[in-house]
Amino acid sequence: MEERLRSHYESLSRAIRFVSTADAKAAPVLGLQIALVGTLGARFEKLWTIVERSPWGIESAILVALLVLYSSFVIAAVVLAARVYMPTNPRTGKSLIYFEDISSMDYETFEAQAKKMDHELIECQLLDQIHSVSQVVSTKMYRVRWAFILTGPSSFLWVVLLVWGSVQS
Repeated sequence: MEERLRSHYESLSRAIRFVSTADAKAAPVLGLQIALVGTLGARFEKLWTIVERSPWGIESAILVALLVLYSSFVIAAVVLAARVYMPTNPRTGKSLIYFEDISSMDYETFEAQAKKMDHELIECQLLDQIHSVSQVVSTKMYRVRWAFILTGPSSFLWVVLLVWGSVQS
């Protein structure tokens, strides 16, 4: 039994490390997107003069379409990356392993319940935590993956818009 518990604990520890990995992967996406938007913002005045032309020509229509498309990719990537940091495992009030549940108990209740735990209950709670944390990791990794995927087209459009803003007089 103790070998199984040790194995479960190692599985839980590994899943928790993956939570940190997902968080660490989301940070560069957020940083890159903010930096790209900032540099494009410096050229926005030049781009906006094309949009404000009257009557609108094909150049204005294409530019607006590119700006809308770029904005859509950036917003989606930033929202997905930011959502990685939002908690996704709600408190149940039942676990003597999950920190949110533990913190919601007064110390005396926690101590009394923890001392009553036998190996089977510890194993069940470890397995429940492994499952819960794995779901959190899966959700975080999905969001990070899509944030990275959306960063590709947004970066390409950023280059196009930056060049376009640079060649305008």
